Amino acid sequence: MGESMVGRVWGSVGAVALSGLLVAGCGTDPGRGEPEEVEPGSDLGQESRGEESGADAAEDNVVNDEVILVVDNGTQVHEDCANRKVVVSADDAVVVLDGPCGLVKATGRNSVVEVGAAEKIVLVGVDNQVSFASGDPEVVNQGRNTTVSEGGSAQY
Repeated sequence: MGESMVGRVWGSVGAVALSGLLVAGCGTDPGRGEPEEVEPGSDLGQESRGEESGADAAEDNVVNDEVILVVDNGTQVHEDCANRKVVVSADDAVVVLDGPCGLVKATGRNSVVEVGAAEKIVLVGVDNQVSFASGDPEVVNQGRNTTVSEGGSAQY
């Protein structure tokens, strides 16, 4: 791997994590100086969201015509699934989705997801519980200490 390949990789990535620090740069142009070291967790130029709590914190979740994405830890969501794809990456969330869903994926920790029905349920997180009220979904359980069962409080 020659130096030009390293330059192309660096230029295409723009940020590389090294030794617990995030190194951000704009390529290998010698006129730009050394890459800037940025502490992990900094916003890297993104707008600051500030400290949010309660219902305001749920604004980071995404609910649109195609997907329900639950990312806020500790959040509670009760929606009509309306055949949407569902991804729960939050920890300690309680998600109740009435009606039929497409793919339901639980990737967080210690969350409870209840759906009316699902085409496919995928678990890759830890300590998650997914239940379905109706149907016979395809189940892929690659999580640790995770369960899928028929039942729950979601309505079909």
